[in-house]
Amino acid sequence: MEHPTYSIVIEMENARSVDWDEIGLGLKALAREIAAVSAKGFARPKVIISHAGSDADASILQSHIKAEAPQLGEAAEMIFAACPGGRYYELKNNGVRLAEGNAVIFTDSDTVTEQGWLAAMLTPFRDNETVCVNGHTYLWYDDFSSRTFALIWFFPMARGDTRFAAKRAINANNVAFRRDWISSHPFPKHNGFKVSCTLLMHQLWREGHKIVNVDARAYHYPPRGLRFFCWRALVTGRDADRKFVALHAPNRARRIAKSFSRWGTMSWRTTRRVIAHAPQAGMPFWQIPFSLALGLAFYTLAFLGHFGLAAGIVRDQIETLPDYTGHS
Repeated sequence: MEHPTYSIVIEMENARSVDWDEIGLGLKALAREIAAVSAKGFARPKVIISHAGSDADASILQSHIKAEAPQLGEAAEMIFAACPGGRYYELKNNGVRLAEGNAVIFTDSDTVTEQGWLAAMLTPFRDNETVCVNGHTYLWYDDFSSRTFALIWFFPMARGDTRFAAKRAINANNVAFRRDWISSHPFPKHNGFKVSCTLLMHQLWREGHKIVNVDARAYHYPPRGLRFFCWRALVTGRDADRKFVALHAPNRARRIAKSFSRWGTMSWRTTRRVIAHAPQAGMPFWQIPFSLALGLAFYTLAFLGHFGLAAGIVRDQIETLPDYTGHS
């Protein structure tokens, strides 16, 4: 059976806020993965760097990437695609237009793939019925706050989180689509920060397509800083309301009721996950109550964002990544 051909789209929205040493780790890992499958007979792919700058920025990006991960240019054909001022999903769609092959694989500038990731993502496309392959992204951690984020985040833990991992939603930083399908079904345009993944996932389901979850692991750098903590919590709540409106089209009373029920659900989920998974994350016992308090504070802020938008206290405006962000 012939190997599927593929392109990889990397968004560079976050590159402005991530250290190039960290980006370099991800690009080196990607080069390693491409070389590994190429050695098995897969065709040399296109790697499309979709960035939010102008065409003139391509040479700067190229020089950075050549300095940090020269192996990537040897393993793949590098293409730079400008989308000035593009938001996260706009950069994804911008990359698709230049993609070739059977499959398009999406990853981000602030994720690092584990060994065997690319082979796991590509193998299901040998079946012509496969439309979407979903990898396993988890948050990397190295201190108290990043461990807390890993415990409460919407990504499964790296290990020992089988139940959550089995039902994980698609994430645009670790997912692949058959090129013909994603070309005709771009990530939907939306005011939300991270809503389009959910809308696209529901479109797959409506068309009767199965999402193939594979053990293709990549880690995402953790969020940093109190200001980003507060902003990300509020936008998480606002996005929850946007998803509810898009999928259920309810009236305002139902939206407000949902904000309260989700607050309770997420508070219980946070409590359960922190207590159950903190030891495996290497968190000392004495830190667990503080981690739980921080997690509950996050979803209380999320409730305020959710309630504010549902009740019409705040306007539904386009969400953009703030300049002070560490990681997203």
